[in-house]
Amino acid sequence: MGEEITKRVGVQDIIKSRVGVLAVVGMFYSMCCAGAFGIEEMLPEVGPGMTILMLIVLPFVWALPYSWICAEMGSARPVEGGNILWVKEAMGEYWFAVMVFVNFLWGLTSNTIYVVLATDYLGTVVKLTTFQSVFIKLALVTIFFVINIIGIREVSIVSTVISVMVVAGFLLVAVVGFANWQQNPIEPFMSDAYGGDVFQTVGAGLAIGIWMYSGFDEISLFAGEIKDSHRIIPKALMIVIPLMILTYVLPTMAGMASIGDYENWTTDPDGFGYATVLFEYAPAALGVVFIAIAIAGQCSIYNMCIAVAGRATMILADENFAPRFIANLTKRRGTPYVALTIVYIVTALLTFKGFAFLIVIDVFFTVVVCALTVVSAFILKRRIPAEEFKFKAPGGRGGHNLMCGLVLFFCLATVLINGSDYFLGGILIMLLIPIFYVIGKLSFKGLSKMDPERYPIDNRTGLGYGDLKKMGGMYVGLGLLSSLGRFFLEWYETSGEWAFPDDYEMVFSGSFGGVMTLISVVGGVSVALGCVLFIVGKRLGLPSGGETGAKGA
Repeated sequence: MGEEITKRVGVQDIIKSRVGVLAVVGMFYSMCCAGAFGIEEMLPEVGPGMTILMLIVLPFVWALPYSWICAEMGSARPVEGGNILWVKEAMGEYWFAVMVFVNFLWGLTSNTIYVVLATDYLGTVVKLTTFQSVFIKLALVTIFFVINIIGIREVSIVSTVISVMVVAGFLLVAVVGFANWQQNPIEPFMSDAYGGDVFQTVGAGLAIGIWMYSGFDEISLFAGEIKDSHRIIPKALMIVIPLMILTYVLPTMAGMASIGDYENWTTDPDGFGYATVLFEYAPAALGVVFIAIAIAGQCSIYNMCIAVAGRATMILADENFAPRFIANLTKRRGTPYVALTIVYIVTALLTFKGFAFLIVIDVFFTVVVCALTVVSAFILKRRIPAEEFKFKAPGGRGGHNLMCGLVLFFCLATVLINGSDYFLGGILIMLLIPIFYVIGKLSFKGLSKMDPERYPIDNRTGLGYGDLKKMGGMYVGLGLLSSLGRFFLEWYETSGEWAFPDDYEMVFSGSFGGVMTLISVVGGVSVALGCVLFIVGKRLGLPSGGETGAKGA
């Protein structure tokens, strides 16, 4: 008999589970789709025809390129931590730490919205008191925490079951809607919400459309727990994207053909939505069932979000940017129970209060994760031997370059067109990331603790060699982005006297001009600070013999 394992810690002790292609499809579907919920807000902004066109086109210029990039990298590096560790290999410790902290903060905050949405959907059919609402939120958080503690196989089973329910629900909407065809589903082609301005109309829908087709990188975080993930994940991606297109396009066309009145479609309970098709043309019980499916869909997203957030939190500790015990795993299933417990506690606390501002950082963090993933894939494509890529995206080197360029273009576009509140909030949060890195590095030594030769510490700063220059470069980049954003947003935003919604007034308030001034100030300070850090880092120089840090650092 072998030596009994008394303790499992970190990525090296992860246990692989046999998870089939269909189960991974369910996981992808739950993470990236879980139904067409959200498109209701797109319809009045851009119009029925433009919405349907964008839902068809975006997969080919955004979702497929990004998913192919992730699938190709995952076939060569099917590791626990996925795209976080791809950044480590390609770009070195500093940018790896940025990726870790972004995923950590994103995972701790943004997943709470899905618990709240699930409770809100229930509130459309059952009037809930404040106590009942809080109790249900905590119950949902607890149930999916327990599922995640048990293991990734159980997470995949729950995701697959709910995904089947969601697909069936929207298929029912499509069938009932098309059976009660009343008008042309693509007329009017474009909304007049922006006075016929095509650029602004497309811009208004682009942020929602890209969000609807996002999340393809997240499954890579627990690729190390899936047997043969290098083979299974690419296959699952090729199934889930067509499934997502059908989920979005068919029920939306059916809703426009049967209900129409696109201007009144909304996620608000008082407006029109997909459930309206069933309440209008089918027995009321089917409408109630669809609401139940909507609740389950939000729960399935949360189920996957807590899994992703748990792995990001584990990696933060496993790579010595947080206390090591956070990376502890259960002995039998090898799940990161401490990290998942932290996510559970934070999520539970956030359900007690308004958190609308947290949504501000969600899109910006999504873009940062996508951009770092693509840049690392671009670098590693040229560094890793071709035979190590078990899956190869079409188009060869030129096709890979084009796909990387498309994704980065849409990342930039999303940041700029998503609104001034989201832009400013995202910039401010990103400016804190280098500070988190410094705290983690000084407190826990980072990658230097496990590999001091590859990641030496500069005793003058306590950081890695070259870190100050990288931090300076990041601050300069964010400052220049702020300047670009300031001029673009001043032109793009159409209202002269503009104020943020009530949810943001505690953080940002005042006139539109005041907000533009704040963006300019933040940009200027960021550039100045970045220049100082870069100059100091350059003057400190390297140890004798040159930098010995990781390749790509």
